[in-house]
Amino acid sequence: MKTQLTLDPYDEYDLAGFDREARRQHSRGYKKRQQNGHGRPAEIAQTITDMDDSEGSWVPTYAKPLDPKHHERYWLIESVAPFYRDNLITDVTRLVKGGKEANVYACTAHPAMGMEMIAAKLYRPRMLRNLKNDAVYKAGRQLRDAEGKELKGRREKLAIRKKTDFGKEVDIQWWIGNEYMTQTALYEAGADVPKPIAHQGNTILMAFIGDEYGAAPTLSEIHLPADEAQPLFRRTMENIALMLDNHLIHGDLSAYNILYWDGRITLIDFPQMVDARKNPHAFDLLQRDIKRVCDYYGRYGIHTDPHQLTLDLWQPYMREG
Repeated sequence: MKTQLTLDPYDEYDLAGFDREARRQHSRGYKKRQQNGHGRPAEIAQTITDMDDSEGSWVPTYAKPLDPKHHERYWLIESVAPFYRDNLITDVTRLVKGGKEANVYACTAHPAMGMEMIAAKLYRPRMLRNLKNDAVYKAGRQLRDAEGKELKGRREKLAIRKKTDFGKEVDIQWWIGNEYMTQTALYEAGADVPKPIAHQGNTILMAFIGDEYGAAPTLSEIHLPADEAQPLFRRTMENIALMLDNHLIHGDLSAYNILYWDGRITLIDFPQMVDARKNPHAFDLLQRDIKRVCDYYGRYGIHTDPHQLTLDLWQPYMREG
């Protein structure tokens, strides 16, 4: 039985990746096929196969069993191939986490990297449809391109407001670039975050938390040893305070994006991070982060006042600012 693919325009956008001209050509082809009554799943699948073959001989271990007509195969190879060519990784071995916004894959690091494993986080262009209340995070933000340079042009802002293809690309690149830049800043400041390694297009490489047998679980997936809850709660709050000292608020912190490994925590997922100096919702986002953290650790008998903890951080920050 042949694999049947049903792709909407966002899937077309997925396949075209982040190469703007290729995306334009692919989009025009999609519209033309639709107008002519074409664009059937079999034809689209053949397009994927042709594009896959054009990538060359390198196919990572994880992608080999995938149907050549499956869009994940092309998406994965296209996204990670630049890092393979740059001698950052040598293979992609397994899917660590699949989600609506992004997939995370385990990669074998190149010997020159000085580590055994690297995590590759691949964002989907359709991620913007899954981000709820994204206007809250965008408030006061500075638009930046894929290289992190601020975009001051009226064209970009207008394109985002009208949700054109170009506007979607700029918006997506902001979310991804925001994650990489803030994660880098936090790592350099001493926060418990994975070491960022590289960023290109829709992909971020970072240190892998776990070992060859599996990735570190999140706090939501485990039951903490009784003697570790208090020190880990304290360390989580120290990380929140450190973020605020650097004018950053996670904005979506919870037990679902705090990893646990060998008695230590690691905070992850930073695309929505906001600047406490510019976002008008900063206090509310900080308080929500702290409440979620307190609710989790409250299961272990750690009783706190989230509102007071928020004030204890926010008021000195505002005085010093």
